[in-house]
Amino acid sequence: MNLWNYLIGSLGALGRRGDWPGYFDLSRKGLKLSFLALLLSVPCYYVCAIAIQQQSASLSGNPPVYPTTPFFLILGLYALMFVVCAYILSIVFDRMDSFRAWVITRHWSVFYAALLAAIFSGLFIVGVVPFVLLYGGLMIIYLGTLAIDIRLAQKIAGFEWGAAILAGCIITAMSLTILLIGVAQIGA
Repeated sequence: MNLWNYLIGSLGALGRRGDWPGYFDLSRKGLKLSFLALLLSVPCYYVCAIAIQQQSASLSGNPPVYPTTPFFLILGLYALMFVVCAYILSIVFDRMDSFRAWVITRHWSVFYAALLAAIFSGLFIVGVVPFVLLYGGLMIIYLGTLAIDIRLAQKIAGFEWGAAILAGCIITAMSLTILLIGVAQIGA
């Protein structure tokens, strides 16, 4: 497992490079290993949640609360929602031949987006970046995952442009639904 190769491959898959498959293990073993990227994304998202909770606590005057168990359950569902959506879309659009490559490249691409968000959140936590910049950066990164989903659906899964946009929007909408249901349950 070479994280640098996965980064180069992710950037190549998102860009115009045609040699991106050479940077990934697209075998069955590589698919299983790509779920490690999801697992590695969880602490990154947790750092983002800590930063948001610190800002919320400073505005309300209450001590920060970090609900770990619900957070990890919700995030687990959020992370797996892509696989479910991609599987259904691959069946509906008859793209099962590219399903494995799509899942592998998406898992690693989103891991690097989550890592970037965690770095940015860490800069806020230590006081280097103000919250306004953090919030703007996190929103750009989150919307960037929509762009990642559209591009990978087009380039890796082989969808036409309109179907790739539809796939990206469905994946993002379902993932956002899981997040909003989870936040509503934590807040209740």
